[in-house]
Amino acid sequence: MILETERLILRNWRESDVDCYMALAHDIGYNCFSPPGAYLVHDAEGARRQIRRRMALFEQRQMAKFPIFLRDTGEFIGTYGLEPAEVEGQSEIELGYRLCLKYWGSGYATEAATAVLRYGFGDLNLRKIVAFTVQQNRASVKILQKLGFRYEREFLHAGLPHRLYEMTRARFAK
Repeated sequence: MILETERLILRNWRESDVDCYMALAHDIGYNCFSPPGAYLVHDAEGARRQIRRRMALFEQRQMAKFPIFLRDTGEFIGTYGLEPAEVEGQSEIELGYRLCLKYWGSGYATEAATAVLRYGFGDLNLRKIVAFTVQQNRASVKILQKLGFRYEREFLHAGLPHRLYEMTRARFAK
């Protein structure tokens, strides 16, 4: 599976993506709004386990947080995609992303989100997609608002207060 935009390519994970996963797991941009150590891997085998988990999710549900590459250079810049999430006991599909710090502020997150939302509402025929972020992550709040997500409420996730947003297929199609 490949999603393409004007500047980006999102595709399935491959076992050969270990270096990409290791670079991402140790990037401050990837980790700064996460619980400490939540996504850290210490070696290639740990990265392979995470990649295999993401590959299995795609095999089972046709979704994952896909690696993102710049179309012009092939440079790896982060992840973006959909995956199951539990929100206050409810099973949801979450839009989520993590970009390496040096790629923040370039519009890549919004560009990739549009492709992923089109995939989720079109190819996967989802009715609703949620997204959540800590309030301090102003850039993510701005992106979700720009995309047309509707703020729902505050809730606790991973022991921290998060803002929950929702997008429906009907709203996205407008």
